[in-house]
This record gives sequence, structure tokens and C-alpha cells, in this order.
Amino acid sequence: MRTSLGGWLVHVMRKADGALSLEEGLHVIMDSMKSYFPSQSVAVILIDEDTGELRIKISRQISYTFVKQYHKAAPSQTAEQVVLEQRPMLLNDVDRDSEIYQSLKLEHDFTSAVIAPVVRNQRGVGYIFCDRADHEIFGESDLLHLQVIGMLIGSMIERFDLIQAGKKLSQIDDATQVLQYKAFIPALGVELQRARAHGYGVGLALVAVEAFRSYIETYGIDQAHALLAEVAAIIKDHVREMDVIARFGADEFVLYLSGMTESETREKLNQLVNAISEQAVGQGDGGINVTIGALALVTEANQKRTLQDILGALGKNLVVAKSKGPGTVELGPLPDETY
Repeated sequence: MRTSLGGWLVHVMRKADGALSLEEGLHVIMDSMKSYFPSQSVAVILIDEDTGELRIKISRQISYTFVKQYHKAAPSQTAEQVVLEQRPMLLNDVDRDSEIYQSLKLEHDFTSAVIAPVVRNQRGVGYIFCDRADHEIFGESDLLHLQVIGMLIGSMIERFDLIQAGKKLSQIDDATQVLQYKAFIPALGVELQRARAHGYGVGLALVAVEAFRSYIETYGIDQAHALLAEVAAIIKDHVREMDVIARFGADEFVLYLSGMTESETREKLNQLVNAISEQAVGQGDGGINVTIGALALVTEANQKRTLQDILGALGKNLVVAKSKGPGTVELGPLPDETY
């Protein structure tokens, strides 16, 4: 009989607590999954914060050669949904010729798979992929369990990042001269507390710079960072000192607009899209566009929601905006809480 999820977590956390490195901690989780979560293969795939590229951080039942050669310039549409929306996904009997199957498959063909976000500090930073071929197919309970594992891995990454980096490092992103994400989160928490106390709204936006990845391929990382810095400077010129911008990911900024209603948030974000399109020069080889997913947190109930709920909804709106094309502002609602 398989142990309970709670019992398994206690066992893993006790063993991982003594790990001296992230790699050692991840090995503890992977080895423990063999008995609790049997599968054909499993891999933790992380997104590089600087380039947006995907790499396999750790895996089981996947060859060393495949892991070393695995490289993707950006997440597939399905993987991006999982990461940005922080939403696990169950894949059973998927057509092997489909885009979803081909984009997610690792070394082995599979009949059933589950993919769950790795969540670090309320933000999706990658995903864990687990597949089966000869075992029984995954179910909804497996979906929930792998989501918990993804959150555990994210917490472990955060722990060792803090140990390695220390608490005295600069809070400013070197490439763009805006806040680092780790500094943005406490600032947003304070802003939401202030908004609840004084009864005003907060606009929140996730801004994706569409040309970033093509700049890496064409001009290299330094010019791609210069593009981000140019876009960041334009954003700062068009918002107030009370508004705060930070680098969210490789090609994304996160922004909060203090004291704004939904209509004011939409108007301001449309102004930003137009300003960037008109003013950003880049390498002079074409227009620079951004795509924006946004929320207007205007009620006390929404402002009390967890940061993970808020950022997950923000990521979902960015996915929708990207599906509509560059220059889109998708200001969607914050979904009702689910239990």
C-alpha cells in the first residue's frame, strides 16, 4: 500500500533538511518518488531567468546524453501556460503527432503524463514532467500530488538561492536597472496592505518584451539586455514615482500602479504599449512591441488574496494576451477562489 502524501512529505522533508546543496536535496526528492510516484521517467525543467532558455536540472530514467543535449530557446505554449498560470496539466492518450505531445515529450514515448509548475517565491520558474508508458494512467490525485512536489522543489530552490546569494546583495537588476523580483514581492505586499487600509485600487501588469528572444539569437545577450533596459526606461518615464517596476523573468517586467481604478489601469497600460512602440529603437530593424497581462485589484477581497493566486491569474492573462498578438493588453478578472 502506498504511503499517504503527508507521510511521504514528512519523510522527504526530514531527509532533505540535511542536504548541503540544491542538487543533494533534489536527489532526495527524486529517489523518494520512485516508490511514491512510480513512472517511466521524470525531469525537473527550469527556465533560465536571464535568457528564457529551458534546461533539465535533474532527472531519472533519462539518459545522460539526452539531458546534456536538451535545450529549448523558450517554453512551448503548453509549458508556458503551466508555468505562468501555475496550473498543473494531465495528459492521457494524447495524439503522438500533436503539437502538445511533441513539445513536451522528453526521451521516451508515453501514454500518460502529468506536468506541474515549480513555484519559487509565488512565481513559476519551470516545471516537473512525469510520464508513464506501461503503468496505469495518471489521475486527478496524481495531478495534485505532483503540484505539491513542484512547490516543494521551488521552496528548496529558494532556500539554497538565499544561502548562496546572501541577504546583502543589491536589490537592483544589473541588466535593466529596475528592481529584482525578490525586492518587488515585499513592496507589493506593503502596497496591498496600504490599499486595503485606505480603500484604493491597485493595477498590476505583466509586460512581455516580444523581441527579446530573437535579439538573443541575432545580436547576443548584451544587446537583448540593452533592449530590456530601453523598454524599462520608457516605462519608468510614463509611470509615477509611487508606481513600482521589477524584472519578473528573462523577457518580462512586473509593474504595480498605485491608486488606480480598472479603467485608469487599462488606459495607462495602453499608453505604455503605444509609447514603447513609438519610442523604442532597439537595433533599428523593426518596431518593438510588448504584450501585457493585467489585473485591477479594486476590492478588499481581491487585495486579500494570496500572492500566488494573484500572480497565477496575472500569468494567465498574459498567456491570453500573447494568443491575441503583440501589442495586446488583456485585463482580465481575478478568478474566484477554489478549494
